[in-house]
Amino acid sequence: MPLKTISSTTLALALTGGVLLSAPAAPAFAQSEQPAASTSTSTSATDGAGAHAHRRHGRFKATPEERAVLGDLHALTRVYLQSNRASELPALYRSVLAKTDNATIRKVANRMLERAGQAPQNPDVEIARLTRQLNDGLAGLPAGG
Repeated sequence: MPLKTISSTTLALALTGGVLLSAPAAPAFAQSEQPAASTSTSTSATDGAGAHAHRRHGRFKATPEERAVLGDLHALTRVYLQSNRASELPALYRSVLAKTDNATIRKVANRMLERAGQAPQNPDVEIARLTRQLNDGLAGLPAGG
């Protein structure tokens, strides 16, 4: 069964807390090439592959203009993170919220602001804890699996 792969850009967006506008609802590596046939006879709209159309485009639909703004916001977020200026991200998201009444943009900016506030207070302790957890998980894996 061939597995689908995700691009490095998609992975970077996911790791930086970005919202994926055109990603499937489940991780690409967990999906098989052909979805299981549904036994339901509902009249909901489906695409040719059998997946529901409203689930193909992420959590919400955005207009091309909104996608452009969100793309710029995500790119700016990546630059802030890569230049070790993550502490300035909440101010960026607040300025976006102050400048727009667009519901889609506000929803994404609010989510990003919430995530920025969830950063660990002491990253060194959190890194050590997660490293120990990773090493314990790796040690518990069966060989050759």
